Amino acid sequence: MLRLVFSLVLVAAVAGCAVPRGSVTKGEILRGSNSEDASFEVVDLTPASMAMVEKWPRTGGGLKHGWIGGNRGASNYVIRSGDILSLSIWDSQEDSLLTGAGQKEARVSQIRVSSGGSVFLPYVGNVQVSGLTIEAARDDIARRMETIAPSVQVLVSAEPGQNNIARAVDGVTDPGSYPLPDRSYSVLNLIADAGGISNSIQNPVVRLMRGGATYEVFASDLTENGNLDTALRGGDKVMIADVPQNVAVTGAIGREVLVPIKHPVTVLEAVTTAGGLADARANPKGLLVLRRYPHTAVRLDTHGPSKDLVIFALDMTRADGLFAAQEFQVYAGDVVYASDSPLVLINNFLDVFRASGATYAQANNLLN
Repeated sequence: MLRLVFSLVLVAAVAGCAVPRGSVTKGEILRGSNSEDASFEVVDLTPASMAMVEKWPRTGGGLKHGWIGGNRGASNYVIRSGDILSLSIWDSQEDSLLTGAGQKEARVSQIRVSSGGSVFLPYVGNVQVSGLTIEAARDDIARRMETIAPSVQVLVSAEPGQNNIARAVDGVTDPGSYPLPDRSYSVLNLIADAGGISNSIQNPVVRLMRGGATYEVFASDLTENGNLDTALRGGDKVMIADVPQNVAVTGAIGREVLVPIKHPVTVLEAVTTAGGLADARANPKGLLVLRRYPHTAVRLDTHGPSKDLVIFALDMTRADGLFAAQEFQVYAGDVVYASDSPLVLINNFLDVFRASGATYAQANNLLN
């Protein structure tokens, strides 16, 4: 009877005190996970489960617009409307209609290609040049002139007009208009010529605006996969937008941080960025990754999660868990949570027992 009274008094004393808490324990978070109507799925990360999860859709990191795809183009300049052409014409015959008396060469400069894509040349008339390479335009002009000058030779040069210029709009060191030297001049070429991506941008996304359409790709994907780089066309606009994407690292951790996703980040890298697990608090068996999948990803087979809310659990005291932490990639929107060790709660309760006047032995008897 006396023990019961003491226990009730002690419980009342504990209830009246605030028990120091940091984060919560793994058991508290996963409570009810075995229930059929649980709102979330728990996946212990092992080599086998890692292979399964790799089949699941990737979360986070979505962009509103897709990318146009890679296209390197040809390494030749293509004449467009608005370009400025200059011609050098050689004719060795005497009394040439093209070069004049006593001359072997004639120059025709600053001929603007019309909106219809043609230029007007004396004795020849309108010549359609838009869409032709410099070499093709030269050959066509020379062929037309051969009727009046059989031995004629023609040299053609071009300066880019507004339709052969791409613009770096924003997010680069030196925004401006850049001429397209050939058909292989690409998005990455433009970014490089514009001084590169601004250092202030956390998570750069490349946006290409062409003909009223917008295309997007993460800058990291574009630079790492050359097959995504695409040739520019006259009138294209390129801008670098900052689309911050982060992973939250919290709980029994060195410091709570938002880790930016600029490149693939693993659980171990995220935890390390946050200062590592708190030695005095963290449960090394209770490192968790909380992730939300779209409802469309939920499946009954192993090619998707069985629920849209998934908690990935890692045991850092095992080799499997350490390798999983080193390999498992976190995505934007994930939460990496380091749970408290159960020993921390026991010690906190004992501190409260001592503050209430109970001895360790009494508290231990009560717990037993």
